[in-house]
Amino acid sequence: MGRPQAHLLACAFSLVAALGWGQAPTAEQVVITDTLASDTAASSAEESLPLELSSAELEWLGYLDENWCFSSDSSLLNIHNFEEGETPALDTAALQARMDWLDSRSPLDLAWNPVVHSRIAFYASKRKKHLGTMLGRAPGYFPLFEETLDRHGLPLELKYLAVVESGLNPMARSHAGARGLWQFMYATAKYQGLRIDSYIDERRDPVRSTEAACKYLSRLYSLYDDWYLALAAYNAGPGNVNRAIRRSGGKRNFWEIRFFLPRETRNYVPAFMAVAYLMEFPAEHNIFPRDVAPPFAFLDTVMVDEVMRFDQIALLLDLDESTLARLNPMYRMDIVPATEEHWPIVLPQMEIPAFLAFQDSMRLIEPERTPEIVFVPEPVTYRVKSGDVLGKIADRYGVSVRQLREWNDLSGSMIRIGQKLIIHADPSKL
Repeated sequence: MGRPQAHLLACAFSLVAALGWGQAPTAEQVVITDTLASDTAASSAEESLPLELSSAELEWLGYLDENWCFSSDSSLLNIHNFEEGETPALDTAALQARMDWLDSRSPLDLAWNPVVHSRIAFYASKRKKHLGTMLGRAPGYFPLFEETLDRHGLPLELKYLAVVESGLNPMARSHAGARGLWQFMYATAKYQGLRIDSYIDERRDPVRSTEAACKYLSRLYSLYDDWYLALAAYNAGPGNVNRAIRRSGGKRNFWEIRFFLPRETRNYVPAFMAVAYLMEFPAEHNIFPRDVAPPFAFLDTVMVDEVMRFDQIALLLDLDESTLARLNPMYRMDIVPATEEHWPIVLPQMEIPAFLAFQDSMRLIEPERTPEIVFVPEPVTYRVKSGDVLGKIADRYGVSVRQLREWNDLSGSMIRIGQKLIIHADPSKL
């Protein structure tokens, strides 16, 4: 929907609200409305918020656009003139030289080794499209990652960890229940202070989850004083890394304890190194960006102080609901649950003036469909008793078996006597 049509629709919703939803206007009301329209047209135009960006804002966006040197045009990026779909042969000497260059610029050990070479060969031949998609998504996330990593004093190359973890997909969910760009399990997310309830899952919020990931990585590095052991602990948990260190005779080098780690974790660090290399040198392997995401710098945030549905917002902006959901993945029900708290909505900068101008009209769009927001209280801890099964516990607390599994990182229905379960109970059942 274009801006003029959206403006007219906003006026229409305001008119319907004034006359009464579902009521036919009387002749008197029509006359009054027509008279007021002519008398107030000029004043409302002057008093309403501007629908366009100011000259300073447009100048800033122009500067960003001019200096955003990113292209997905393979005719420009294909500097080696590869054929479409061609998988270039790996030149070991050239690969070693490039990785030595990366290694010299990073506190991480990015030097070539045969294990990493095999992962690079696999990804460069079997995961070309996937890596192209990652390159296309990178502009939407890497500036945020880099700023946060830099603020915490962490290696900037750790941004590639989110590629390995989630494929830069904030909606990603593992079979074990980990979620978000950084794939936090429920319990780990709660320990890092992330909020998870019926309406909000901050594991899926790029800003909040990146902050939590940096804090968690910093803590893991302080435990091991080795980045690859910290990454192994991020993947498998500190307990598995500690056991691998003991079984290896006390060695504290990833490559020396590698075969004492779980199978998935053995390949985790090599995969990270391979992704870091290929994301730095994609053109050398005939890999180019696909489906480029809007750059992070072209987005902005507005704080919302009342409950709003995504369909209400999208109807009066040049956005569809799916785009709005992609920009705001932490809202689980496509609702901004702003009651006593204010919550952010992320929008393209060009849409900010229209949102500010129309937000009151947005709330008048089918208000009966806006639910009453009831936040569940802090979770209770339940200790499993003899005869308990998940279904019985779920019924008792007014939740589902699926929710119990998610909250407690359970892959099946097996529970044991004495086990503690975290439950976000229905308040009426407490």
